[in-house]
Amino acid sequence: MTNTAGKQKLRFDHTAIWVEDMDKTVSFLTDIVGWRRHPMVVEVSEDDPTVGGMHAVFVDANGLWLEMILPTSEGPGMDILRQVGDGAIVEINFEPENYEAVLEDMRARNIPMFNMDGSPLGEDGGRIEEGVAGVEGTHETGQRIAYWSTDTSCGTTVEIYELIKEDETNLLNIREKQWEEEYKSPTGPRMSHISIVVADLEKTASFYTDVMGLKRHPMKFEIDADSNEGIGGLKACFIDSNSVFLELFQPTGPGPLMDILNEKGDGYVAELIAEVDDIGAYFDEVKAKGVHMVGLDGKPLDENEKCIVLQPHGDKIAYFPADVSRGLSIEIIERGPKETSVMHQLHGA
Repeated sequence: MTNTAGKQKLRFDHTAIWVEDMDKTVSFLTDIVGWRRHPMVVEVSEDDPTVGGMHAVFVDANGLWLEMILPTSEGPGMDILRQVGDGAIVEINFEPENYEAVLEDMRARNIPMFNMDGSPLGEDGGRIEEGVAGVEGTHETGQRIAYWSTDTSCGTTVEIYELIKEDETNLLNIREKQWEEEYKSPTGPRMSHISIVVADLEKTASFYTDVMGLKRHPMKFEIDADSNEGIGGLKACFIDSNSVFLELFQPTGPGPLMDILNEKGDGYVAELIAEVDDIGAYFDEVKAKGVHMVGLDGKPLDENEKCIVLQPHGDKIAYFPADVSRGLSIEIIERGPKETSVMHQLHGA
């Protein structure tokens, strides 16, 4: 199977998160988690027929951009918010080296591409009325985006977008230029990977490798349900997205992970996973802000242990409580012993 998309090197740039209250969600990510908000505000015209009106801001998650999206008028964007709720990680968004070449490759392979509203991609290649607040030229240029069907992607909404590097009106070029001028050093936990719950691990992995042209990490990862009470069993693989990793995990027994698959469905983007050097110290920092971290089951962590240890790997994890995180599931992780740690194997260190 010829794979022009792979030759184009798609890079995972950001993930889109739908929110009901922009200020409250961004405040959680900056004031509690420790990340930073980009000053740019993206606007989609309220009369845009493809997505409807939306406002968006970016949060630098120290390795991955989080695009927080607030629908502002009726349309597909508002419909998505009503369907998935506050804090849902709705899309994963990739930047190809050549947007048009990927579309041509998909046409040649009879793989259809779509607009956000589910309609077939037209001759304009998916242009929407998107621009940066206060920079009129960006609205005139707009932005081209396209999606695989969720049947093809095994349930996950996967977007590609066009970035013309010499176009000064392109909103992502403006994003990078503004950030370079304002900030130099990353802060907060380091984004390691995002997790996607799947019904069929091999089928889903083949979409990312055979259709998108990404590479699969050779590591095999399993968690035994009997050894990890309160989590449940799983088998997983990791996809190298030329950015942070994508973790595809298939639950293998009863527990919170199987509950996520049953409730949310195949391809649901379940978590952001960010790494710290000392999870105990981070627990104390967050507690000093009035937030007590919890386990995957939502129960408060023991004051002395401050984490759950994944067996037999030794990696330590903790979560933010749902009443604080605005619908987002963010796992904080510390690497276990080098000989057994999944994180050490994943990142090759």
